[in-house]
Amino acid sequence: MKFGILASHQYLPEDDLRRRLYELWDLTELAAEQGFDSIFAINHFLANLQTPQTISVVAKLIQHSGNMTVGTSLVILPAYHAVHIAEEFATLDHMADGRLVLGVGAGYRNNEFAAMNIDKPNRFRKMHEQIRLIRALWTGEKVDFDGEFYSVHDTICVKPLQRGGPPIWIGAGGPISVRKAAELGDAWIIPGNSPKPDWHVQAMANHDDALAKAGKSREGREYPMIVNVFCAPTTQLARDTVRPNVEREYFNYAEYPQLAFQKDRFEYMWENLFIVGDPDFVAQRISRLEEAGVNHIIARPYWLGTSHERTVESIKLFAKEVMPRFAGPAGV
Repeated sequence: MKFGILASHQYLPEDDLRRRLYELWDLTELAAEQGFDSIFAINHFLANLQTPQTISVVAKLIQHSGNMTVGTSLVILPAYHAVHIAEEFATLDHMADGRLVLGVGAGYRNNEFAAMNIDKPNRFRKMHEQIRLIRALWTGEKVDFDGEFYSVHDTICVKPLQRGGPPIWIGAGGPISVRKAAELGDAWIIPGNSPKPDWHVQAMANHDDALAKAGKSREGREYPMIVNVFCAPTTQLARDTVRPNVEREYFNYAEYPQLAFQKDRFEYMWENLFIVGDPDFVAQRISRLEEAGVNHIIARPYWLGTSHERTVESIKLFAKEVMPRFAGPAGV
């Protein structure tokens, strides 16, 4: 089992952004010191929270990340030109000494689609074509590519450090999208917030069926899941400490129509999906995910208004009391 941090760099409008970013760089260094494997940045535009842009954040995270993998979860790929992403992430790959992952998704917010001129019904087809073009460019050879959305006949100016380019992980929740993630991606980023009981078990089976039909092996493949995690000496203390912050953040998300369910189903999510408790409770919940096939936990360790000090305490306790229980080969 691997453990990572979701650098959820979205903050209240009244927050001192510079201070919050310094706290994020501090948490990145802490995670590296505590033995975490990865850290991932997020991506949104015109958000109702202060959300610094992902490529800039990734470049800074690299500086503080030690030996951790640095990636995105997720770049809203249809909002960008494929050549731009290919060039940017080839450059970042060198800056990260080959420790880079490009995580992508198709997006879900209507205001982003409108502002970025994204054709919502066609965004998945566009993203799939973008992935194919990015991979072609990353070979460093001259590309002759004529697709539905792109026509490129040229060579990338910066070849990635990793052979073939950084791994491309694809975030997906719908049945068809999950199958495409298996076909086109190096990993599927599993959402950890579905309000449907045992959704991830059914989705895992769907993914692995598509994987097999694509002639790919499950062995050695990463199965990352984004999970809300907070650890304290007692479960009651953990719940009391962050419940208001978690609720505030998820009610904020629910302002977007596509995420309205996160307010309506919050109690279910709080009790069944969020891993908030003492080390034994947290380890038990992670064990269930491991049994289902997850082998890389990307933990969101804080929410709107969570104090930096409490976050640091949680990360340290998690690293000391929970992570050692999962040392050894990933359960793939």
